[in-house]
Amino acid sequence: MNGVLRSALALFLLSSAVAACTSAEQQAAQPTVTRAAEVPKVPHTPTATATAAAPAVTIAEAGRALNDYLATDDVIRAGGDERMALKLSRDAQLPLMVAHYRDSKKRLPRYTWGPARTLLVPRLKPDAPTRWFAALVERRSATGASRTALLAFVSHKGGPAWQKTFETLLDPRTGPPKMFRDADGYATALDARDQSVLVSPNLFGPLHATVAEEGADGYAARLISPGRWTTDYYSQIVKEKDTAQQVNGLAYNSIFAAAAYPVLALRTEEGGALVLYTLIRTSTWTTPKSGGSGQGIVFAIHRPVEIPKDARWDLPKPGDEFIDNERRIISTLQYAGLVPPKNAQAAQAQVIGQDGFVTSASTS
Repeated sequence: MNGVLRSALALFLLSSAVAACTSAEQQAAQPTVTRAAEVPKVPHTPTATATAAAPAVTIAEAGRALNDYLATDDVIRAGGDERMALKLSRDAQLPLMVAHYRDSKKRLPRYTWGPARTLLVPRLKPDAPTRWFAALVERRSATGASRTALLAFVSHKGGPAWQKTFETLLDPRTGPPKMFRDADGYATALDARDQSVLVSPNLFGPLHATVAEEGADGYAARLISPGRWTTDYYSQIVKEKDTAQQVNGLAYNSIFAAAAYPVLALRTEEGGALVLYTLIRTSTWTTPKSGGSGQGIVFAIHRPVEIPKDARWDLPKPGDEFIDNERRIISTLQYAGLVPPKNAQAAQAQVIGQDGFVTSASTS
């Protein structure tokens, strides 16, 4: 996407994100969502109250599903059972799981999951066609390194019981967000187009992509806070462009785009939103032969260029270190975003979690 189109998109998203009113149609589509100004703060320890009908997913069911998955995941990793791993995955987790198995040659790293597991179970209507919940769990590697993982699981009518749709790792500097829960301990799901928050959940990904490509001077920077997963991407792209051009005679470009995977959102304690979403990053290195911007620098053609480590699983053939026309590397990246309520003063949305991997690579 060229700069003009990208800027136009950013302006459109910016104006959409700060729109002051919600249409009657949107209100009808999300009757269970409380507007930010009306959200009361409640203790995290729920009190027992009677409910008219059990929600589509109960806290007890979500707890069993999470524990079963984590126990099964360890067995699958120990045995290198890719087929079973794929059966338990969906959406962005499906290509990510394939990539991890191919990269590790079916010897995936094993993790120890901490006993403290925070469930984020939205109170969904009993007849909801799509059931889902999220969870925060401590994940320890074989070296003892500990991170907080944010997982989400989905179950559709007529489909498998539960499949993992999302996994990211929270930034240890920010810590887990404080979530709103009702008196029974249930979270509140937000519609993808909810406008009670600074940035609607469905717009967070496109705005994030814009900041990554345009940096702090871009139109979307006023809504998304700077950092290593936002404006730092822009600095890295500029540096990589210079290196590719001067060292290898190649033109380099890196595009971020919101992926066509589910966007999940939950109300935070302050009335904002925790948003779970996926971006696709496409990085290309092109030679003058293919019409790249490095045209005229002939030493690029047939020049060996180091393959990034994460992409080596998909570029195993002899000759892949050479770029005759183009090298294309696609990464699937899952993020957690924290959005303040619309009435917050001088606040920006934050990206508080990231995880992902190269899911496709090619050289021609």
